[in-house]
Amino acid sequence: MLIKGLVVDESDKPLENASIVIKRIPSSGSAPLFQKSDQQGHFQFEFPNVGKIELTISRLGYQKVVDTLDNQSAERKIKYKLLKSVQKLDEVKIDYRYRAVEIAKDTIRFSADYFRDSTDRKLQDLIEKMPGFSIEDGKVRFQGKQVNVTLVENERFFGGGSKLAIENIPANAVDKVEMISRFSQNDLLRNVQVNDQLAMNVKLKENKKNFIFGDLESSLGSEKSYKEHAALFYYSPAKTMSFIGDINNIGTSPVSKEDIDRVQGAELQYFSNSVPKDGLTGYNRDNRNVIKNINKFAAFNGFQKILKKKLSVNLYGVYSENRLGTILEGTNHYSFPDLRYTEQTNMRSSQVNRQASFNISSNFKPSPYFSLDYNLGTFWTMPKQQVHTNNVIDRFGVDNNSIQIQDGHSVVLKQYLEGSWKHSLRSYSSFAFQHQYTSERDNFSLSSDSLFLRGFIRFDSMANYSIVRPVERKKHLFNGSYKYYWVINQNQQLHLEVNSQNELLRQNGQSVGAQDTTGAQLFDHGQYYRNSSNYLGGSYRLDFDKLKILFSLKQYYLYLINQTPTNYNRHGQWFLQPEVDLKYGKSALDGFRLNYRRGYTFATAMDLNPSYWITGYNSLSRGNILLEGQTFHKLTFTYNNFRLTDFRVIHFNSTLTLKDKIKGNSLLTSSYEQLKTVQLFDRPDLNFTNIGGYSIRYGRFEPGVYLSYIHMRLAQGIDNSEIYLRQNTVSTDLSLRWFIPKLADVKLAWTRTDSWQKSLADNQKVALNKWSITGKYQLKNLVFKTDWSLLKTGLGDSSADPTTINGNFEVRYQKVKSPFSFYIQGLNVLKNTSYRTAVLTEYISSEKIIYTMPRIFLLGLSYSL
Repeated sequence: MLIKGLVVDESDKPLENASIVIKRIPSSGSAPLFQKSDQQGHFQFEFPNVGKIELTISRLGYQKVVDTLDNQSAERKIKYKLLKSVQKLDEVKIDYRYRAVEIAKDTIRFSADYFRDSTDRKLQDLIEKMPGFSIEDGKVRFQGKQVNVTLVENERFFGGGSKLAIENIPANAVDKVEMISRFSQNDLLRNVQVNDQLAMNVKLKENKKNFIFGDLESSLGSEKSYKEHAALFYYSPAKTMSFIGDINNIGTSPVSKEDIDRVQGAELQYFSNSVPKDGLTGYNRDNRNVIKNINKFAAFNGFQKILKKKLSVNLYGVYSENRLGTILEGTNHYSFPDLRYTEQTNMRSSQVNRQASFNISSNFKPSPYFSLDYNLGTFWTMPKQQVHTNNVIDRFGVDNNSIQIQDGHSVVLKQYLEGSWKHSLRSYSSFAFQHQYTSERDNFSLSSDSLFLRGFIRFDSMANYSIVRPVERKKHLFNGSYKYYWVINQNQQLHLEVNSQNELLRQNGQSVGAQDTTGAQLFDHGQYYRNSSNYLGGSYRLDFDKLKILFSLKQYYLYLINQTPTNYNRHGQWFLQPEVDLKYGKSALDGFRLNYRRGYTFATAMDLNPSYWITGYNSLSRGNILLEGQTFHKLTFTYNNFRLTDFRVIHFNSTLTLKDKIKGNSLLTSSYEQLKTVQLFDRPDLNFTNIGGYSIRYGRFEPGVYLSYIHMRLAQGIDNSEIYLRQNTVSTDLSLRWFIPKLADVKLAWTRTDSWQKSLADNQKVALNKWSITGKYQLKNLVFKTDWSLLKTGLGDSSADPTTINGNFEVRYQKVKSPFSFYIQGLNVLKNTSYRTAVLTEYISSEKIIYTMPRIFLLGLSYSL
């Protein structure tokens, strides 16, 4: 028997979240069925056609309705009207107590009032004090896992990136912060979809809704420094609008690559194997380790529900411009089996990155049983970089001055359509189609005052040592998927899926100014590349009280075509991908998880392109036309535990990835002029990563420890011989926080990271030590903040390695209930001019001195709406 019902109030308006309980009469011993009415007041039950049934409909503030139905027809449509309940109260006593943390099935809810004080300005200040959270470069982690989606009032904030949210939402506007595991915005498929997304949902205070709030900020300082910032928000149940604008030259980046990618749009709910977006250049973090950093940024976000809340529309728009200037001095130590030498490098570079994005997405839900999503996004970027370099190698008498220029543009148009049905209480289905078009132009040139790469290329003119490489690329991605979900019973589900993904690339371009010495068209970069991944599969899901088991099996057919001016290859194969996932615990955020998956990765288009790509005055690389893909096995173990009584947080993650072969570089010579190609070495590739953390609160103290260990196997070929390396990285992070609410908050931390490589012929090591202290102190209307760090890094364990001490501070004055605040900010107060880093690669150990921005003092004014 199918029962379709509608719950309304006295004026026939639909009532959401009404409780409906249905049970047999007389009771058969089976548990009653329970459901909530949706936004349109609808509910639906499927019940065995046996005897009579009793329905109880209730909602807070309304009189309860009890109805008895005869189970005679196959389908019944009923409507219930609830009357408001009126009760006379003799006395009302309010005892207001809030919980700091509440734990539901898949949600941990933090009360902002418990953690907030008047010194907190932004959401970042607030969540840094909540147990289990860590923030790095605008990325939020909870219990060691990165947040995938950021929401405000259950809607994606600027596409779902975290940096814009935590650095712009005022702390005093936040009511609660919810961490949601196995997150899905699709209400229809929430109980049947299998995903591992972690979402952070910010709930706002009621008095921050239905009007504009935010802040405006302006500051000027020494060294012609400035910062202008605006963050304005409007939230209501049916409409939201946000604007963020920023311009500064103090090294603060308002946006991250994550945010740009999300605003670019088209993040699919159902496609787990979408091809990542390519860019001609990277995006910058907050960065004062340069001599110049100017940022311009503007973003708009709008959301509205129309057509009686059946249609919702989201708009995102972003423009970002970043100008960088860099100076560095480096020493590179090359270690080959038969050759060792040292290279001195001096580099000065200037870079301009411009990006613009626009995205529109819509969700249409005409009924509680069908939902349709459409997303259209476009993204444009135009980077330009110029690098002046001097390289000196005394052993070979090299003193080379070169200029490298790279510019271009990239345009991406991406759209997808997704739909989902709820056919019955036990039957669901979904489909998705995606198309992405990318057009890129990349111009590269390298000129030098002396002859370079003389063993591999011949210049057209001996009076001008210069090479120009213009390349154009056109890419298409097509993806289609259909899934069927069958709920067998309360504990079992069966999912079936068919998927097809095709990636096509056409590349044209030819390096001008030189010829290869073999005459094999190695400067013609033309290429046609296509990979196709198609599979038919299914999964079986078994849920008990605390134990959840998923068995998945997919049969793939993989197909690859690669064509260059001199080669044509095609390859097809069948591949079986099993997956097993076991979870045990009270929730996804408390318990352990064990996952095993077998997979396959294609060789990339660049790895299969055999032409010469000049990357420096002594560096030439090329792909391998015969390169194959890699089969891998991945085993992951995760444990999380959160204890409310003392905010104890334990998290541990261990991942073992085993590939059938090692992918590495092969050098055809061990001289300072290097031709690198990529190859697969006939030895298993192992990557073993372990990360764990522990923190607990004892009164006003909160100690914490974070440990990580990473083991990798590397390989390289030199002059037809194979060299195998093992690289290990061990990191220890100890911290101690001491705080007095509304007065002081101090955190001490020490980090030690050791990374070393071992081979039969050589051992190399890099060590980093960092001590840091951050503090915040409040005295009436004054708030003082400061952070200091001491960094010591170098090759080996040398105590002579130089130490860099850096400090910043801010003093802010704000009267209680005043919207204005005044502040003085100091950056790089000790006037450091540089800092030092050390890096290990397969055969190079490098030390660099990077010059930084000058000391800056800013005087600023902020106004809060």
